[in-house]
Amino acid sequence: MRDTEGFTLVEVMISLMLVVVAIGGLWSAFLSGMLLVEEGRNMTRAAADARTLFEEMRRRSDTSLGAITGWNWTTWAQGAGLTTLPGESILVTFTNPASNPVQANATVSWTEKNRNRSASFIGLVTVR
Repeated sequence: MRDTEGFTLVEVMISLMLVVVAIGGLWSAFLSGMLLVEEGRNMTRAAADARTLFEEMRRRSDTSLGAITGWNWTTWAQGAGLTTLPGESILVTFTNPASNPVQANATVSWTEKNRNRSASFIGLVTVR
């Protein structure tokens, strides 16, 4: 007489295969989530660097717009420690520097997973 309690070897193997597939899917989702978190962290850091740059422009805006548009902001950003992302650089350009207010364009570029990334930010600066 055959004992009918328990599982056969085939049933155990199928169950293990399903568990392995489920764990693989969860692991893939976890890794994708970690990559998205890193991208978000880097974008937040780039935005914070641009904000700090614009705040420094605002702080100096009590003199003249020429003092702001003539300044080397890329060098200032490096000296102020704003280039903390891998391969980060900040490029600042001004649209129509003779106008008041002047439009400042800050482009933050960095390397992420061997890919070049960048974010552009725009601010208006005027003499106070």
